[in-house]
Amino acid sequence: MIKRLLIVFLLFTAVSYGKEGDLKLFDKIVLVVNGHPVLKSEVELAMQWFGIKDKKEAAKKLIDQILVAQAAEKAGIRVSPSEVEEAVLRIAKANRLNSVEQFKKKLEEQNISFTEFKDLIKRELLVQRYIQIHIRRVLFGGIKEGKEVKLRTVRIIFLSTKDKDFKSKYQFLKENLNAKNFTELAKKYSDDPITSEKGGLLGEIKKGDLIKKLDVPIWERKVGDIFEVPVKNGVYFVYIVSEKKKVVNQKLTGKEISEKLKKEYEIQLNKLREKAVIDYLDKSYM
Repeated sequence: MIKRLLIVFLLFTAVSYGKEGDLKLFDKIVLVVNGHPVLKSEVELAMQWFGIKDKKEAAKKLIDQILVAQAAEKAGIRVSPSEVEEAVLRIAKANRLNSVEQFKKKLEEQNISFTEFKDLIKRELLVQRYIQIHIRRVLFGGIKEGKEVKLRTVRIIFLSTKDKDFKSKYQFLKENLNAKNFTELAKKYSDDPITSEKGGLLGEIKKGDLIKKLDVPIWERKVGDIFEVPVKNGVYFVYIVSEKKKVVNQKLTGKEISEKLKKEYEIQLNKLREKAVIDYLDKSYM
């Protein structure tokens, strides 16, 4: 995955560029990516930024960065100059420099073009935004991540053995309870204050939602069944009203989301590579 921008950019690897005048004299366009010229100095900067010693590998990374940045702008994703300045300032402070000017001076001491550095940072921001906006939209936009599960609508009546009228209530319900009067009798007799007001309605539940004592028989029985479940402090009368299948949202972990984004990013990047027009003016970068 593209490394996060805010990770400290380890300045500065000792690279000999000569004097500023020499830099201008010997700098040259070494390749062109979809009409975008790339200078030798930009590849050398990429070697430092990506921590790559081989110029061919650095060129490949730089090409990928340019392709994704171009795709981001084509998709309407933008990065403002002020956002680039803020990012540069954060990097400067991460390197114990108090201002962009100090950072710029440090770059110039290493014969690194400040303009090229800002261009690189802008592309990094575009890459990150492309992943977070475009690829997230491809993966999750309009589509709910989830899986199909069975849901059952269940009503209950709970009778507590602590109630002095427990025996008489229990006998009455055992003899008279049915699907038609279950809601009414739940409101009248249930000792569960949460569900009694709703006619004993537990709502839609999936397997594993309830305590094992209730969960197991509910999923062993069929829709329409009314049955008893004795517990330590009383007894439940349970009515399975209906069942349906539904796609429910899955809570993906940060790692799962990251893996999905990484996989989709590689797919999108490969498509961009296939369509890219890359002209190597200096074949040593191929």
